[in-house]
Parts: sequence; structure tokens; C-alpha cells
Amino acid sequence: MPPDRPPPRLREPPGGPEDPGPADAPARRSRKGLFLGIGAAVVVLALIGGGISWFLLRAPNPDGTAEAYVAAWNSKDYADMATKATGDGLEDAYNRVEKNLGVDKAAVELGDVTAEGDTATASYTATLSLSNAGDWTYEGTLPLTRAGGEWKVDFSPAVIHPDLGDGQTLSRVNERGERGHILAADGSRLDTEDAPGSVKMLVGQVGPATKDDLKDLGPAYEVDDPVGQSGLQKSFQERLAGTASTSIRVVAEGEADQAADSDTVVGKVDGAAGEDITTSLDPALQDAAAKAVVTEGKPTSLVAVRPSTGEVLAVAMNAGDFNRAFDGQYEPGSSFKIISYEALLENGVSTDATLNCTKTTKVGGWPFKNAGDAAYGKQSLTEAFATSCNTALVTEVDKRLTSDSLTKTAEVFGMNADLNIGLPTRTPSFPAPKNATMLAAQSIGQGQVISTPLHMATVPAAIQNGSWRSPVLVTDPKLPDQPKPRPIPNAEQLRPMMRAVVTDGTAKKAGFKGEVYGKTGSAEFGTAEDEDDELESHAWMVGYKGDLAFAVVVEGGGGGGSVAGPVGAKFANAV
Repeated sequence: MPPDRPPPRLREPPGGPEDPGPADAPARRSRKGLFLGIGAAVVVLALIGGGISWFLLRAPNPDGTAEAYVAAWNSKDYADMATKATGDGLEDAYNRVEKNLGVDKAAVELGDVTAEGDTATASYTATLSLSNAGDWTYEGTLPLTRAGGEWKVDFSPAVIHPDLGDGQTLSRVNERGERGHILAADGSRLDTEDAPGSVKMLVGQVGPATKDDLKDLGPAYEVDDPVGQSGLQKSFQERLAGTASTSIRVVAEGEADQAADSDTVVGKVDGAAGEDITTSLDPALQDAAAKAVVTEGKPTSLVAVRPSTGEVLAVAMNAGDFNRAFDGQYEPGSSFKIISYEALLENGVSTDATLNCTKTTKVGGWPFKNAGDAAYGKQSLTEAFATSCNTALVTEVDKRLTSDSLTKTAEVFGMNADLNIGLPTRTPSFPAPKNATMLAAQSIGQGQVISTPLHMATVPAAIQNGSWRSPVLVTDPKLPDQPKPRPIPNAEQLRPMMRAVVTDGTAKKAGFKGEVYGKTGSAEFGTAEDEDDELESHAWMVGYKGDLAFAVVVEGGGGGGSVAGPVGAKFANAV
């Protein structure tokens, strides 16, 4: 730079310390500063606006409370509803209505929610499913209030139903139509005054409901309503009674049982008359069975079933104190040998086998003998079966069967399982034998084996058909959960053995006519003090003729062939 020129002076911006500018000069602002100021303001406003949006989104609102209240109502969670409401007594009020009306299910739909200040209203539509009646639908509202920033339902009885006031609740009045009937297989009525005694026992009785009955029947019934008290009338009460026409009424709390006196009807549900049930009973066979047992002096029961379907065709008893045919508790005796011989055939015994029928034998140290102390010596398998030789059978059982193998075969024939026939029945029981002696005893239908005439009728039926079928008494409505038929592998081999019982064996003198197949049994009962004691025995006869199987037991009758056999023959010969 030339020396004769002064160095350049750095200029301060206007308003700087060396050039403050005239005192009266107007202030000047940078555009950049202005823009920064505006931007900052926008940021502040955005932050404020975001905070407002966040607050509005997160702040309590009546919609959420109404939705949560309705969701709890649908779950019948009244305790949870109470946490979302003001006032007292909500749980008791809802529980009272549920009990009085018999509310099985609640389906509540929330409608519009409108708010004004600290109050709001939510509309709803409620559908209550009432036991043994149907669905009742009505509309109502939920009043809501905000206190301390929290929305709650302002509870009163009117929240449950708009027509309820303080101290009031809902109850129902039922009006029933005609009761259904119980029919035989041919459509004729069984529930008549002149029905035979055994049929009446199956059908059961109808009587007025008591207060104690209502504890089980529920709010669908009232005192003095006709209800089934036993038999099929009780088992199928709901179907036979139908659904009552139901009116819902407003009553004072504690006066639910006086609903019929209330004129405030807030809803109705139409009902339906009762429906009939149809049984498999055949009137002609029922008559034949009744005639077969009526002349026997001791308590006698007879059950007949159709092997091809398992349908119960006849049930006859000459003693009416209880249903011996379905609920009697009997050792089946030698009639059980059908099952034991099936087990032997499954486990290696040939139909050509030779057995030795000695007078006595011991298994596990316990003595076994034959009826009348008989001894037949060498016998074929069929002869041992036909003469019902105990000693020959238990000897083979001891050699060839185990507790598991005999139990398995017994269960194929329906033992150790409930029989779902449409009425309560005793379960046929075959406890697994715990030792060789008990295995031998149970193979001849003694020991701990328990059966009924109903179950034992299915045993020869299984041989006739080739498959065991669970018995069925009610055919309409169709009973659920019926087991599938179970094949009997050696049914064909057992048929000629059962025929030999009638033609040449223990039932030869029973009087059967035609082609009948059978097995007799004499089942001892009671307790012996020592091995020489003679015990009483139930007399059994089971068999089949064509597509008809039967079982007869005479309590304390003695010999199966001589006592139960003629009863079975009288029935079979009448068919």
C-alpha cells in the first residue's frame, strides 16, 4: 500500500459505540431479527396449541365412562360398574333384577352421548336373555356427571330401567301354555291315569311347585306351577313345560313374589306350549312283559331291548316301591358268564377246547363249587357254558385272564360307564379284581360285580347283533353323547353256546318255544360266616329271540333256570 495514503478505517454498523448516530434518528430493525421474532412466536403458539390438543385428548370424557359402564354391564360385573358410578346400592339393585327376572345374559349397546357442561346423557339399548322365556329388549339412558375432573354415571334405579323409581325393582309373571305329553313308540300317550304301574313309574308325576322347588327351578317358575317331580316328567321338565309367556313388572323391593298384583307392565316376552317326548316303549311288548312278571310272588323285573338299535321296548316290575329295573343293585351271577367266555375266546381259548368240570376247585386258596354240588367231568366249551359249570370256568380264567383283560371285556359290554337313556340309572360296575380269587369270583358274576336288569338286557342283545349298544328309552328328542356301537369279536361263536343253554342246558325246562338263545344265573347275596354257609340267591334269565333281547331277575328267587327262566319264557312265547 502506498505510504502517502492512510490505512482504511473499519466502519462500525450504525448505532455502534463509535457512531451512535443522531439522537433523533429513527430506530431501524433487521429483517432477520423480525423474522426470528415471528418464528419464535409461532413456535410458542405451536407448543401451546400442542399442549391444548394433548390435554383435550387425554382429559376425562363422558364417552369413555359410558363405554366402560356398558362393557361391565354386559359382563354382569356389577362391582366394576359401581366404581364408575355415584350413589349407593348399585350392586344390590342389579343383582336383585338379575335374580327376579332370571337374567342369563345381558347385551347392552351404547347409543349417542351428549354433554353440556358438567353433565351428559348416554342412550342405550338393553337386551336381557331371561331363563326359560327368551329375550326382552328395551331402551334407557345413563345420566353422567363430572366432579373433580372425573365423569361418572349418576346411578339411581332409573338407570337400570327408566320406569323404576326409588325403592323399586323389576320382577316377572309367567303364564304357561299346555304341557307336552309322553308318548309310546306308536304315538299313543303314556301319561294317563290308567297307565300300568311300571309305565307310571317311568313317566313320573307332575305336581305343584313349592318354594323349595323354586330354588332349583329359578325365576321361570312360581309357587303352584305344575312341574315334573319324578321320572321322565322331571328329566324333561323344560321341554314338556315349554316357555312361559312372561310379563315384566315394576314392584317394590322385597315384593318380587307379588308381581302379579302390579299393574305396571314394562315388557312382555311371548312363550310357547310344551313339546311331547317320544319313548321307544312298545305297548304290545309292554303288556306281555307285565303279564309275565305279575304272577311271580317275589319282586321281579323284566327289561326288553331291541338289539339292532338299543331301544328299550318294555319295562315291567311287580313291585312298585322303586324302579328296580333301572336302579336295582344286583350281582348278575352266571348270566355274566357271557362276558367271561367272550374274554376267554379273545385270549386263546378255542371253541374245540375241552374243560374239566370238577365238583370243587380252589383259586388263590379259596374254594369254588357248582350249583347243587354238580360235577360233569370232561366237557366241551359249549357244554361247560350250557351247564354253567363254575369250576371249569374259573380254572380257565385263572390260567388265561388277568384283571385288565377281563375288565376290558366287561367295559366293552357297557360296564363302568353311565347309561344315558333319558332317566337316571345305576351304573353297572366291574371293579378291577385285585387278586386271583377275586378275578375268579367276578368271572362268575359274584364278588364286587353290580348290574341291573336294564344293563343285563344289553348283554345278550350284543351277542345277537354282534355289537354292544347303549340302551335308549327316549327317541325324541334325540339324546346327545351316545357311545358308538362296540363290536363283539366272538359273538358268532357264542350264539350256538347260548342256544345250547335253552335246548340242552340249565334253561331246558323253562318252557321256551321257538328259537331262543339264553343264559341263566343264580347270584348269591349276603355275607357268609364260613365257606359252608348257604346264601340266598337272585334268579336270572337273559336271552334273545329274533331282534328282541330280555333280562329277568327275581329277587331271592333261587335257581335261574327254574324260577327266572319260566318268567322269561312266558314273555318270549307271547311275542
